Amino acid sequence: MYPSLVRFAESIVESDDEAKDIVSEVMASAWNRFNEPDEPVYESWLYASVRNACINSLKHRQVEQRNADSLTEATSFDMKSNYAEHERRLRVVEGIVGDLPEPTRTILKCCYWEKKTYKETAEQMGLSPDTIKKHISKALSILRSTFNERSEK
Repeated sequence: MYPSLVRFAESIVESDDEAKDIVSEVMASAWNRFNEPDEPVYESWLYASVRNACINSLKHRQVEQRNADSLTEATSFDMKSNYAEHERRLRVVEGIVGDLPEPTRTILKCCYWEKKTYKETAEQMGLSPDTIKKHISKALSILRSTFNERSEK
């Protein structure tokens, strides 16, 4: 049945290699599923399984194509954007963070650079989560006000 199943799969996916892979996977599944197959049931099950595997393969191709299109679109957007401006802004922010008083600077880095929760940061530093929240609020306020001043220069 292998050659006829490959031809059937190839008529759906339009690729000889992919059709052979699909049929091989279905045959392996059938081998594990049936001890003594009843010929009519076995044949119809194989064709249905090959058809379903082909449909899944075609759907997977569509998803891959959409992802490739999205990546191409994002890459072209990135290429059009101004990297120098982005880098300049990052340097301004890093400078402001470097000027923050301790422990505000360390708390901000823990929460935003290391992606720790307020609770984790509080445990690490021996402070309460409310204190962490106040330091983050203070840091963000300083960042907002100072960024506008420094980025205009």
